[in-house]
Amino acid sequence: MKKALISICILVIAIAGFAAETYWKARKPYDEAYNKAAAVAKSKAGIRAADAFYLYNGKSTYYVVVGKGKGGKKKAVWIPEKKPERVTVLDLNTGISKQAAVKQVVQKRRPDKILSVRLGMESQVPIWEVAYIKGNSLGYDEVPFLKKSN
Repeated sequence: MKKALISICILVIAIAGFAAETYWKARKPYDEAYNKAAAVAKSKAGIRAADAFYLYNGKSTYYVVVGKGKGGKKKAVWIPEKKPERVTVLDLNTGISKQAAVKQVVQKRRPDKILSVRLGMESQVPIWEVAYIKGNSLGYDEVPFLKKSN
């Protein structure tokens, strides 16, 4: 009985170790992208600390860092993966909020569940990408980040 219990404990520890290693390896590209984007946002936009990080894969891949700059103003920094020197920096208050983007999608599409909301860039236009489920279908909606001027 004692040998079986020890064997089971060793097996559980081995499985947990394997799972942890797999998780760390899977997260490595994301963590590297975050570190690269945070460094660019700090040097190009004066972001002191990242409050949020979004990895957007559309026609092009963008890293988006949201954080506070000088004077405590919240900024969003869009960094193209292939040309990180071509950043777009906007004050967060120049665009609609995450909640407003979700509200627009809920009113328009009536989804069963919102899966994720992330900042991205399509055709040089900053967007909120809202992923949702409606019925048995996965849907994506792009909501323009910039407020419409009247």
